[in-house]
Amino acid sequence: MNALGIEHPDGRTAAQRWRGISWWWRTVIVVVATIVAVELVLAFVGGIVGSVPAGEGASSSFGTTPSGVAALAELLADHGHRVDRSTLPVSATDLPTGATLFVVDPDGWTGADTGAAARFVASGGHVVLAGRPPGDPLLVAAFGTREVPRWQRRGSGTAHAVGSDPVVDSISTVSTGEVGSLRAPGDTRPILAGSRLFAVSSHDISAGSPRAVLLASADPFTNAALASRDNAAFALNLAGPGSRPVVFDEFDHGYGRTGSGLAGLPDWWRWGLGLALGAVVVWMVSAARRFGPVEASSRPMIPARVGYVDALATVLAVLPERQLVETAGPVSAEARSLLCRRSGLPVTASDPEVLAAARAARIPDQVAVPVVGQTEASSDLVALGTALAWLEAHTGGRT
Repeated sequence: MNALGIEHPDGRTAAQRWRGISWWWRTVIVVVATIVAVELVLAFVGGIVGSVPAGEGASSSFGTTPSGVAALAELLADHGHRVDRSTLPVSATDLPTGATLFVVDPDGWTGADTGAAARFVASGGHVVLAGRPPGDPLLVAAFGTREVPRWQRRGSGTAHAVGSDPVVDSISTVSTGEVGSLRAPGDTRPILAGSRLFAVSSHDISAGSPRAVLLASADPFTNAALASRDNAAFALNLAGPGSRPVVFDEFDHGYGRTGSGLAGLPDWWRWGLGLALGAVVVWMVSAARRFGPVEASSRPMIPARVGYVDALATVLAVLPERQLVETAGPVSAEARSLLCRRSGLPVTASDPEVLAAARAARIPDQVAVPVVGQTEASSDLVALGTALAWLEAHTGGRT
């Protein structure tokens, strides 16, 4: 903005303005914009595609990997147990009376599941918890006591049978893996221990086995370790007699859960939606080629006559100063007319009257003086042109 209050537009291009920013701020802007763009893309794709309801092989009775427990389910079936792999939440599963429920490395356990486990144990069921427990409420419900063991990550080494609990009859050693031990038995009975406590059972013994057993790790049940040491015999003791049904909780391993977004739909639905989307894209492409480009919102304007302006400026630049001043007559007349209009005087008013009225109207002297003064040099033409521009901007255009 100059002294007359006229703002000059920023003629720089977007690239030039970008290069005018310091390199440090440009780096920050690029990094932030990239992070935001990636987050938006991931959120958009995740909302459309969703999560796939795939079960996890680790610690699952369906899992045949070294960390799965499919071999344990097969072993129990071979010894006469009716094995049920439940893909419903424990709270929604109809657990047979007197059955043994195996909960191996549970994930996503809820309060409703804890209540169902408590009712199951109270009605004569048996619960085997292997791995880090999901919380004290489940242990309280399973063992029926306030003081429960505390799980810790430190391993316990190879565990030996301690005490005279029926589940460790004829058991010498059990593998425990590298992670998982119990800090204190609480009001439970220690049954396996190495360098640290590994497994405990409840004091309530029914049908030759305790109602609840907690192992600090699921390692003895895994496919990789079941045939080692006395792991298989220990698992059979936990399951009880062959007439007792065995239920594996598979819902907490992802089985039976529906996905989110399109992943929750059947495959043939997703294929159908994909074909429909492809058909829409093909139609849009064909329609765009048939109808042609989009019509412009306004008619194109005549381009600026830059060449004419440059030529006129060249002609004026070579004129003698006297002739150049004479050509300013129309400019001076137009500026005086606008100044008189803004000052509230007729065009026929004298120069002193126009100058006094302009000052009374608070028109800057840089505008009024060049208009009422005599134009005698080329420098006066610049001041006259600037004054005319100000009057056109503040008076409402040409007369």
